[in-house]
Amino acid sequence: MKPFRFLPVLTLLITCLPSAACNGVLETVAPLFTASPSITPPGPTTLPFSTITISPLPPLSPVPLLPSVATSPITLSCDSSTTYCIDAGYFLLDRPIAPPGTVTIDPTYPYGSTQNGTRQPHHGVEFANAGGTPVLVAADGIVIVAGNDIQATAFSPWLDFYGNLVIIEHHLPGVDRPLFTLYAHLSRIDVQIGQNVHSGDEIGEVGASGSATGSHLHFEVRLGKDDYDSNRNPVLWLKPLFDENGNPFGTIVGRFVDEHGNSLHYIGINIQYFPDPGGSQTAAYQVETYAPEETPVQSDDKWHENFVLGDLRAGQYRISLIWNSVLYERSIDVQSGKVTVVSFILK
Repeated sequence: MKPFRFLPVLTLLITCLPSAACNGVLETVAPLFTASPSITPPGPTTLPFSTITISPLPPLSPVPLLPSVATSPITLSCDSSTTYCIDAGYFLLDRPIAPPGTVTIDPTYPYGSTQNGTRQPHHGVEFANAGGTPVLVAADGIVIVAGNDIQATAFSPWLDFYGNLVIIEHHLPGVDRPLFTLYAHLSRIDVQIGQNVHSGDEIGEVGASGSATGSHLHFEVRLGKDDYDSNRNPVLWLKPLFDENGNPFGTIVGRFVDEHGNSLHYIGINIQYFPDPGGSQTAAYQVETYAPEETPVQSDDKWHENFVLGDLRAGQYRISLIWNSVLYERSIDVQSGKVTVVSFILK
């Protein structure tokens, strides 16, 4: 894929989300400059925005960047002088796969995506592993489902969707509702309904049962109810991985809306990593916003996000996109073990 070519900075439009750590009010600012009509904003059919790529790109022309925020356990509150927030996040669940298995989330089919319209909007995330890889409990809880959906649609939109699956109910500190984790496409189930389990216990093995393309673990988080429509992005709940120095990675939580506050779907977003302020980028990611809510793909009750990118090294990032022939961009900081909350209003 050719590197995304950026125009000179045209305009900036960004505000903070209302939350406990982000107390600002969404405001709109009219674009300062409109690009030539010959420039067409990229859509989800022209670039593979449902995938994430990490590759070296040529240095960009110097642009003004925010001063680096030191990696520290601080929270930035949103007010009129700030443009994004640093929040604590949830991060209450352990990874359902342990080394030497693949513990990273498959970037080709992230939560809320459709793989460029080829699949159902994704209600979970995937851990691509060989059949027989142990599947582990993400937190203490009780098994409420252990079987398959060959003859029942209580768990999914059609029969044999998840194949062999386990669902565990959790009551986690600081969470006022029950939380459910779902483990699907298993080749084997090693627990039974009513069994108390603990984080790290083996509950089965990775497989390809149900509507699976290849061997992998499908992992879901459901909040409040154990039903297909109560899903949440697992990246917001899974504990981040660590860098080579033992520091947890950070997460970007974003919301892209129109001037009326309506969530915008399948918007292609470019995210670049600058380890040294004012220097060259060393990694680039391309993601897209969630599918429409009626699919339904649910946002977090606090942040109302429509995209999440996790397991990011601490440092400076630039978020950018072209919408209606206008370039929107912003530099933000990602902190170790924290959530950076950012919002764009597009006109």
